[in-house]
Amino acid sequence: MTRVLIVDDQPSFRAILRELLTQAGLEVVGEASDVPEAEVQVQARHPDLAIVDIMLPGPNGFEGTRRLKALQPEMRVILVSAFGNFAQNFKNAATAAGADNFVLKDDLELGLVKGWAVGAAHAV
Repeated sequence: MTRVLIVDDQPSFRAILRELLTQAGLEVVGEASDVPEAEVQVQARHPDLAIVDIMLPGPNGFEGTRRLKALQPEMRVILVSAFGNFAQNFKNAATAAGADNFVLKDDLELGLVKGWAVGAAHAV
């Protein structure tokens, strides 16, 4: 089973995403509200996949991707954002930061999340 870490500073979004991931058959092994907390979770729980918000307090999701990948290079990272008007810029910056994908929060759906499980399983 794919092990997932959720990194977002909004508890309500984490709860919604946790439910969506669970419905897709993924195991949520941790949650973090910022990058330093996520680094602790990665070291302790060794997730296969991290879903990271771009707009976080302190280091943003781009810097967080670099830092989390440095701790666990084989982990896939998917960056998410609610700011659709910056989507193309965010997608380019996500790629430059080493993220495996970028998705708008409004576009999250069960089928997409199930695809992440398959991708993460192949990456491990």
